[in-house]
Order: sequence, then C-alpha cells, then structure tokens
Amino acid sequence: MSRELDWDGAVNARDLGGLPAGSGTIQPGRVYRSARPDLLTDTGWQQLADAGVGTVIDLRNDYERLEVRVLDVVHHHPVEDQQDEEFMAVWGERLGTPEYYGEALRRWPGLITSVFARIADAQPGGVLVHCKAGKDRTGMIIAMLLSLVGTPVADILDDYELGLRTMNAYYEVAPEADEQPLTPEALEQHCAHACLAMVAFLGSVDIAAYLTSSGLTFEQLDRLRDRLVAP
Repeated sequence: MSRELDWDGAVNARDLGGLPAGSGTIQPGRVYRSARPDLLTDTGWQQLADAGVGTVIDLRNDYERLEVRVLDVVHHHPVEDQQDEEFMAVWGERLGTPEYYGEALRRWPGLITSVFARIADAQPGGVLVHCKAGKDRTGMIIAMLLSLVGTPVADILDDYELGLRTMNAYYEVAPEADEQPLTPEALEQHCAHACLAMVAFLGSVDIAAYLTSSGLTFEQLDRLRDRLVAP
C-alpha cells in the first residue's frame, strides 16, 4: 500500500498508515503529514475533505501564513519562536536538521505539547500535520508521535529522510519555491547528518514523560495512541 497522497497540488504528503507501531500497525486515514497545503487546488482540498480529514494543524509562524485559507478545520500551533534572538543566534543556521529539536523542547514545552493535545482531542476523522516544507518542524512532531506508539527508530528515520528527499526533488522542478536544491552529493551528506541527529534526539528524551510533565494528561496520551493504532 502506497502512503503517498495524490491530492491535487499536495507536496511531500503522506499517510502514516502502514508504519509499524509496537506489535501492531498504524491505521490508514488517521494522521497525515505534508508541506503547506496552501498549494492544494480546490480539487485537492475536496480530496482532503473526502479522505475524512477533520483537523489541520499548521506549525508555521505567523509571518509564513499569509496565504492561509480561512477554514474551521485549520488550527495554528507554531512550535518555535523565530523572534527569539538568543535562540536564532545559536540555532538559526541549523533549523534544517534535528540538531535543534532538543533545544526547542526545552524552550517551548507549552507550544509543542499543545500540538499533541490538539491531536488527542481532535474530532473523529483524519488529522493533517504540516509546516512549510513538511520536513523539519513536521519532522519533529511526527518523529515524536511515532516514537510514542512504538514505531522502530529505523522506520522513523526512513519516513523522515523521505521528507528530505521529496522536498529536494520538488525544489529541482519548482523554481517558484525559491529554494535551491542540493546536489546529489550534498543531499547524501545532509541526509546522513540529519538522520544521525534524529537518532541522537530520539535517544535523548522520554517523549511520554516530556509531554505529561508539560501538561498533557494521561488520558490524552492514551487517546493519541488509540487514534493511530486502535482498529
């Protein structure tokens, strides 16, 4: 079963369904990830609705949301503050890798935990999580979510790296994205470096303990797991 989504205009868009989760499997149609859905056509938005998506979680900062469609299903949950000069001075050049994830968790537990609360409390139906490119901020949230349900690290890395490679391929054919694609050699180096940083991040934090100590209830934690894997 392909996890890639064919919603018209969708970029870097996948269903988490089919990935392993402990002794089970994540159910299709529960949680999706993508780049900014502003790129969807009207047909694409209808396909999203027809797929049963009832909650869209936008991780972007305010200045990135100038083209957002006004829809009741879209909820704004930025997970970092790029106006934080101290943070940007140290980490601004590393926002394209998981190197900064640990610092984001330390600085903004309320912002990050609110995303998981939104997923746990979402109405029945699918949940789409996205940022701008669907690889860095989305990569952090999805990696944490997959870790919570017992997805093996190797599968988390495969899903994360797929996002890096998919966006690089998109940049090669979409000059309007205003992003320079990496050369094949640079892409291999970047993927290797970023995946090592992801392994270090996942090994450095107890996701469930972090979230519950930051305000997520144990009932919400159970609902998160049930949302992804319950038959």
